[in-house]
Amino acid sequence: MSAWSPQSNGCHRPALKLYGLLSALIVGAVIALLPGAVLGQTKSKKVSMEGVLEVLHEDNAQGGRYHYFLKSAEGRVKLQLPSDGHTGHSHNKDHQTGDRVRVRGEQIGATLALDGGSTSIETLSQVYPNTFGAQKTLVLLVNFQDNPSQPYTTAYAEDVIFNQTSHFHLENSYGQTWLEGDVRGWFTLPISGAACDFNAIYFAARQAATANGIDLTAYNRFIYAFPDTSSCGWWGLGTVGGNPSHAWINGSLQVRVVGHETGHNLGLFHSHALECGAAAIGTGCTPVEYGDTVDIMGSSTGHYNAYQKEWLGWLNYGASPPVTTVDQGGGVFSIDNYETVGANPKAVKVLKSIDPNTGYKDWYYIEHRQALGFDSSFSNNSNVLNGVVIHSGSESSPDTSYLLDMTPATSSWFDPALGVGQSFSDPDSGVTISVLSADTTGASVSVSLGTVQCLPANPSVSLSGGQTAQPGATVNYSVTIRNNDIACGASSFDLTTAVPGGWAASLATSLSLNSGASQTLSLSVTSSSTAAAGFYNLGAAAARSTDATATGSASTSYTVSAPAGSTSLNVSVSTNSTVVTRKKAVTIIGHVRSGGLAAAHQTVRFTITKADGSVVTASSMSKKNGNAAFKYRTTLLDPVGTYWVAADAGSAGASSSGLVTTSFVVQ
Repeated sequence: MSAWSPQSNGCHRPALKLYGLLSALIVGAVIALLPGAVLGQTKSKKVSMEGVLEVLHEDNAQGGRYHYFLKSAEGRVKLQLPSDGHTGHSHNKDHQTGDRVRVRGEQIGATLALDGGSTSIETLSQVYPNTFGAQKTLVLLVNFQDNPSQPYTTAYAEDVIFNQTSHFHLENSYGQTWLEGDVRGWFTLPISGAACDFNAIYFAARQAATANGIDLTAYNRFIYAFPDTSSCGWWGLGTVGGNPSHAWINGSLQVRVVGHETGHNLGLFHSHALECGAAAIGTGCTPVEYGDTVDIMGSSTGHYNAYQKEWLGWLNYGASPPVTTVDQGGGVFSIDNYETVGANPKAVKVLKSIDPNTGYKDWYYIEHRQALGFDSSFSNNSNVLNGVVIHSGSESSPDTSYLLDMTPATSSWFDPALGVGQSFSDPDSGVTISVLSADTTGASVSVSLGTVQCLPANPSVSLSGGQTAQPGATVNYSVTIRNNDIACGASSFDLTTAVPGGWAASLATSLSLNSGASQTLSLSVTSSSTAAAGFYNLGAAAARSTDATATGSASTSYTVSAPAGSTSLNVSVSTNSTVVTRKKAVTIIGHVRSGGLAAAHQTVRFTITKADGSVVTASSMSKKNGNAAFKYRTTLLDPVGTYWVAADAGSAGASSSGLVTTSFVVQ
């Protein structure tokens, strides 16, 4: 989330102005939008819990911080994540709002302090960002019972959102992403504007829209624009990511603030600067929150930088323009003008360092900007036009975008570029970047790297999904082993399997892999001919031949179906409602019968596939009447659309013949 004012434009040392940061904590408003009762336990206890993760980002005058919550069947708890030991905080690109995770830790009341280590939070299924194609956007123009003014027309709002801001995204994404939708209003809300209550604006605006026949399910991006309210110390507020996403605009509607807030909605954090005094890089540097003077996620109106675009997939992904990656040796590399569409590299990405504990890489990004399109504000900036702009960024977190000052002798941050004939050297990494040419046709740079240190790491192992077969049958799985070492050459790994007693498994005993390489092998598993019907866990592991402590493992399942002649179960599945709104619960019931009679004490397994493809699983035991129930409570973060429910059952020597399905709609 962001709260900032674009009306200040002075950016000088020793620090840049922070552009009217929100004096109150924005996160409270967004938390208020999220449903779920918190747990009321007061005693400390060790727990393992599954649920949907909520990741919130807060801006205040001292910087930003993250909040984590888990929404589970038992309620909603606040997560206290362990520090990563280096930055003092713990946020990871793999943990996003909407992910289904399993967490382990110590619960005290409504707070769950996660254990240290990689197993304290495990991602079970992921929700991926929506950053391509048409972004269906609804703009609601609203005012208040004590301030019914209409500071601009609907036509003006349409121009700002669906002309200017949409073209900003279209140009930034090289023709791949844009805004389309509708502007509706003005609606006078039955609330006061003096309170600056974002939560009240959210609910009242949506109620007004529904009352006027607007189908909210047709949109996945929402913007609430209202007259200037002095009680709000900010101009724009937005969720970081989210599908749907939400943004609030206080006062004058401009592309500068809308482009910034919709950048947050797409999943971007701020573009910072790194103040290092008399040097471009060094020790004791100070981050400046909105310090990037060439990026709209900082203090500019210009393009998102290359690090930010790579996170969105607008560079170096699929059909997007390429980025030249330099992770060994070096050489001379050409860079196309950053703003133009084309197949030439839009940036050079240079390896800076590798974290020996996590394996995450830090990079330098080199761009050549010209006064084109939304970068036209650089038309009188000879430093930017006749040089290259350099940012640093890390794979460890999307909130590590930093502009570097290549002219540290000056007091301004508006001349950050490295000019022709000049060189930048990082004494710690050994990276040297020299500019050979830079003009209206592009730029050319020379890059050299220092020696990359060998960083050994545990191998990773993955297994294909579970299978079902009768007792004594042989099934095949795929096992993929990856050597996660960095710049260490080849290593040999010993392979082992783990299966239930009386079962047989066949897998190669060893293999050799180069650093970063992977190989997929076949694992054959034969169950015991006397195995009872049910689920069984299988495992595979790889250990470095010269270091048995360097291991990786994975598990999957083998479901033994009931043998011929065993009791057959009949399963049906239903819901108590075919349509449910967000924040409401739907009860899913599995009905188990055997020989026409209710079958008790049978495990019914439910699989819910949401409208966005993410999956939730649960199980319940059937009662005397043969029914097993599971209550799924939707949240504001859940996607709208059709949810499919599958169910099967089986235990104690009996099993159903297969999956049965039903569906319900979330709106």
